[in-house]
Amino acid sequence: MNQIEREGIEQEAILCIPGPWKDRTEFVQRVATHTKGLFMFAGAILANARAKDHVPLDFCGAYDGMRHAFEIAGQGQLPGDILDQIASHKSVAYMRFPLDAIGQRERMLKYSSLLRDLGGFAVRVESTGIAHTWEAWHELVSSENPFDQYRCFVILIWDDTLYYSCGMHHFGLPDCQISREIPIEEAADTMNRFNYYQIVGKPTLESGHTFSMTPDSPSYRLTLVADFRHEAGDFFRNPNGLWTIERVEQAG
Repeated sequence: MNQIEREGIEQEAILCIPGPWKDRTEFVQRVATHTKGLFMFAGAILANARAKDHVPLDFCGAYDGMRHAFEIAGQGQLPGDILDQIASHKSVAYMRFPLDAIGQRERMLKYSSLLRDLGGFAVRVESTGIAHTWEAWHELVSSENPFDQYRCFVILIWDDTLYYSCGMHHFGLPDCQISREIPIEEAADTMNRFNYYQIVGKPTLESGHTFSMTPDSPSYRLTLVADFRHEAGDFFRNPNGLWTIERVEQAG
């Protein structure tokens, strides 16, 4: 659904914020008047003059499928009134940040908060495919709890045969995948715990290593594979690969 040209763009964390701005001129005026000149938008740059900081921002027209995109990405967490607002959007702001969720949290919070105050309806992490209300976004991205930070940027999805995560490239780490033969609750818990362990524990892992959550829980074997789901240049592509998690059958 992206309106941003993908070719030749270095992988980044991208925030999609639909809003009520009827055109670029109105958006420029709102930035200037709301912030009393502290921020300005010119060309494709949203700048904070006092902090001598800026982020790239692509201002685009409305997208017919935006409501559906947020509904899917919100996984049932976005209220109907917010989805209705998104359906009525007149334009979209795409903000770009270095692909470093932890190091860029404060900047993401500062610039996204400005877009919220300018009338933006909600935020979608375009480089993952997960959407949040402003309240949830602010709570998660500003939290010092690593699991909240993880939930802000990582989503669990599935295809015909596998459950898999998307978004761990925001932490510079591989995603993971596990067979759909595993019960969904066990699969989700295993993936979330494993990804959290990658972020917090920073373990040195290799293909063939095994792990278990507790002494009494099942053991799993790891195999690192390339991200075969997403082509080069895709915002979702994880250049660090995917850990395949396979249950180890116990002898006897």
